[in-house]
Amino acid sequence: MPLWKQEFSKFTDRSLREMKKYADNTNEEREWMCYVYDDHGVYELGGVSYGEESAIKVSPQSKGAQDALMRGLDNQKWTIHGHPLKDGKIYTGRQYFSSTDICREYVDSRDNNKYIVQFLVYPHQQIQKDANGRPTGKKVIHNRVRTLVFPDTQTIVSAMRDSNPGVDPYAITPESGQNKQVPDGNGGLTLRNDSGVDWFKFQEALGRYGMMGIMDLEGPAMGAEGITSGQLSIFNGLGALGIIAVLGGLWYANSNKQKIIEVIDDFKSFPEH
Repeated sequence: MPLWKQEFSKFTDRSLREMKKYADNTNEEREWMCYVYDDHGVYELGGVSYGEESAIKVSPQSKGAQDALMRGLDNQKWTIHGHPLKDGKIYTGRQYFSSTDICREYVDSRDNNKYIVQFLVYPHQQIQKDANGRPTGKKVIHNRVRTLVFPDTQTIVSAMRDSNPGVDPYAITPESGQNKQVPDGNGGLTLRNDSGVDWFKFQEALGRYGMMGIMDLEGPAMGAEGITSGQLSIFNGLGALGIIAVLGGLWYANSNKQKIIEVIDDFKSFPEH
């Protein structure tokens, strides 16, 4: 089993239900985050924090103390973020980790040979499948979770070289790797950073190393799919989660044809947050 799937499989059913509950409110367009805690070998979520106008500001000390008091959790491991709809649309680039999400982690893992995992939840529009796995032709919105693993220096440097051959993997800093909006020469805007890194290509390269993958939070009964870079396979690994109904804003979008969301298939011309 690839490392990304090993990490995802540690979430308890309760954690999966909670991340789905937060993500179902995607129509509110508020980003959210939780700390992920190792609780005797399984992953539990701490309390949720929401952003205002996309930005999320938390005090790590206060948030950790609150999770310890309210949930009895103290072995914080990772973070999980939720990228909701933006301007009422699904931007495909927001289904990936932004440079803000991963640049510092890349540098930390590279310089310290450090193992780091991150999780991202986002809405995805797809064709619904029936109980036999056949497409029904009906468009629905599902919540998906992208898992990204930085296992060690050697792997992420190799992935960077494979995906960005003109970039020096050791010259990237948190400042030089941060994307900024710049003119694209055609009257629009694009995202670039001083190091010249394409972070989307880097994440896809990690997928080819078995370090990035995607799971569908709606469960097998809702057409769950396990996805790795460049391939699609059915993965019946979410257990009881498969019987959960689609709730909240996600239910509203799926129940009203006029609410099916426009998908903007563009990785470059939108704000990351």
